[in-house]
Amino acid sequence: MIKTFRYLLYACCAACGVSCSTTKLVGEQEYLLDRVKIVTDDAGVKAGDLKPYLRQTPNYKVFGILKWPLYVYNWAGRDKSGWLYEQLRRVGEPPVLMDTMLTARSKRELELYMTNKGYLSAEVSVAVDTSRRRKATVEYRIAAGVPHRIREYRVIAGDARIDSLVRLAPQRRPRFGLPFRPADDEYVSTVRAGDLFDRDVLNAERRRIAAILQNHGYYAFNPDYIRFTVDSANGLHLVDLELHINPFRYVAADGATAERPHRRYYVNRVDIVTDYDPLHAGDSVSAPTDSAALGAMHIYYGQNGRSLRPRALQHRNHIAPGEPYSEADVSRTYADFSAMRALRYVNIRHDEFEENDTMKLNTTILTTPAKVHGFGVETEGTNSAGDLGFAAGINYQHRNLFGGSELFAVKLRGAYEALSGQNDAGIGSYWEYAIEASIHIPTLLAPPAVGKWGKRLNATTRFEIAYNQQRRPEYRRAILAGGLSYSWQNRSVPSARHTLKLPDINYIHLPYIDRTFKDSLPLLTTLYNYNDQFIVGAGYTYSFNNYDPLKRGRNTHSLRIAFESAGNVLYALSAILDAGKNSTGRYELFGINYSQFVKADIDFARHFAVDRRNSVALHLGAGIGYPYGNARELPFERRYFAGGANNNRGWSVRSLGPGSMSTAGMTFVNQVGDIRLDASIEYRSKLFWKLELATYLDAGNIWTIRPYDYQPRGNFHPARFYREIALSYGLGVRLDFDYFLLRLDTGLKAYNPQAEGARRLAILHPNLGSNFAWHFAVGYPF
Repeated sequence: MIKTFRYLLYACCAACGVSCSTTKLVGEQEYLLDRVKIVTDDAGVKAGDLKPYLRQTPNYKVFGILKWPLYVYNWAGRDKSGWLYEQLRRVGEPPVLMDTMLTARSKRELELYMTNKGYLSAEVSVAVDTSRRRKATVEYRIAAGVPHRIREYRVIAGDARIDSLVRLAPQRRPRFGLPFRPADDEYVSTVRAGDLFDRDVLNAERRRIAAILQNHGYYAFNPDYIRFTVDSANGLHLVDLELHINPFRYVAADGATAERPHRRYYVNRVDIVTDYDPLHAGDSVSAPTDSAALGAMHIYYGQNGRSLRPRALQHRNHIAPGEPYSEADVSRTYADFSAMRALRYVNIRHDEFEENDTMKLNTTILTTPAKVHGFGVETEGTNSAGDLGFAAGINYQHRNLFGGSELFAVKLRGAYEALSGQNDAGIGSYWEYAIEASIHIPTLLAPPAVGKWGKRLNATTRFEIAYNQQRRPEYRRAILAGGLSYSWQNRSVPSARHTLKLPDINYIHLPYIDRTFKDSLPLLTTLYNYNDQFIVGAGYTYSFNNYDPLKRGRNTHSLRIAFESAGNVLYALSAILDAGKNSTGRYELFGINYSQFVKADIDFARHFAVDRRNSVALHLGAGIGYPYGNARELPFERRYFAGGANNNRGWSVRSLGPGSMSTAGMTFVNQVGDIRLDASIEYRSKLFWKLELATYLDAGNIWTIRPYDYQPRGNFHPARFYREIALSYGLGVRLDFDYFLLRLDTGLKAYNPQAEGARRLAILHPNLGSNFAWHFAVGYPF
């Protein structure tokens, strides 16, 4: 039987090899471009930097290994009829045949690249290997030579004011500034003596200086007015570089081209049009129904009346009448107006004129109101610990509640999940109902964001109240939550966000708990997690993410640091007021226990772009919670769990840990912890259309902060925690629709710290039963 199976396996592999031949559709006297190599003799020249300049590259490899799109294309064969043929050709990728003309163009592009990077004497040669039947390997060999470097760099502005602006030094950075806060690169020259004579760097210097001048009044200036002169006659591969700023060119009254010094522009007045219609622009601007004046700023209202308060519009305008023109202020104004949910269209127009020998600008901010009311419906599938379910929600938004683009939102949500566990009534069900209401105010209320301090911040105040009811066979839980939170970003560091919750109040009520289930719980768990209680605290979160959807091909990273504290103020007041403790030795609020703890989390993620269709993502995370004072255990809602769609994907949700505790006879109640360690690495590869494949490796676990009798070997101990790091691996399929991503991940256990003996090395015993899990989710795991 085993021999028969082996022969069958060999036969299938052989058949697959024939059908998946990469040269199946390559004709005689043609060669499939199988490999392209770039070899340089200078360590400073990276082959990866040169690849984008190749005019012909081999067929795409999924995970950098398998030419799957080419195989799919070849499956269609040469029969050009039928629906299947069309679909395979549409989805697949045709074979890339070596083209000598494109090879020659690639050679010229590489030579030009080397010249632009300062290697003026570089030579590029090409070697083609066609020894393998109908396959070609092309190798580009680069002899870099001695590069030219900059010996001296001077700026000759020809204008005293411009010269002083070009030489502005960056502001001194605070010693304890944020770690990801960027330096003032605008004032740091990209050209330095000793650097390579890199023309891309010279162009960056032109853009830098143009940006400085545009932010200091020079509205009509652009990089084309900047030129470089180079002296390389010394014969030592050194160049002397001079930057010159050409005068402003204009057409005189007699039609001749004339020159004059560049002039600064000043903002004369700022007009805001609130009901601009691009289809009837003239009528919308010239026929206002109402107006308001705030100094030199004028607001013109249309048919919707004063739908937005004048002060709300003034707060978002950074273009100051009487001040020199600043492109940065215009960009900030555009961003702030675009962020107003009450608006759907924003444009800024400048009209220049001369008055008393001074160049001035009249600026008009054109806005179009959005629909005030909005409705939405959401549906999703769920998969928790292998239990399938669905959720649906409906939401309503009022985008201009008080005339300042305040957002009022109400969301209703319901969820159902068929539980696989047994209870007295048979198979159970999980139901969840929730309602949430919130008000987003696009400014800080206290302290108020006014003056220059307010202009530097992009801030939001949020009031929220929510009610959530959960129904399981074992219990019913109701959570009433509310709070106030502030979020803000410094405009100089738009990638960083701060969020402060003060206060954050949760009331947890259990109207019903099954007696058998309650009797099975440990005493501490019953006392601190399955009784009514308050969680009253505050929290702070710092997050940084430099991802830009318009620059999806670059490397990115993100950082999140969160801190939460609860019960400390209540405990201090209880002690000061000498409030009595209950029979369990705990203080109470309105006759109900309250929790006391501190908790901290940190998560870091890095995304590396391998090429246009391949990338690697890395995630590292840790967290710790410590109950004390009025609590011996963290609330269930604040404890960590392991396994699921976002970590340790070889395990189902809440099925891993804590530590090396045996899972025999354990339930989700026991599989929680106070400490977490997470690490993941994922290779993502675009396949075709919206389809993406991923392979990953996850590591991590959870532990309790102290030993508990009902969680044996679940506590964190330095002598053994490293042996309790679980490992899993798997494959995933994703559908990337740009605005959202659907994900199906499958995982297999590689190392299971909760197993015994040799069974811990689950990678040696792969199966699709106990060692397998699958997860459906929305969005990337990190």
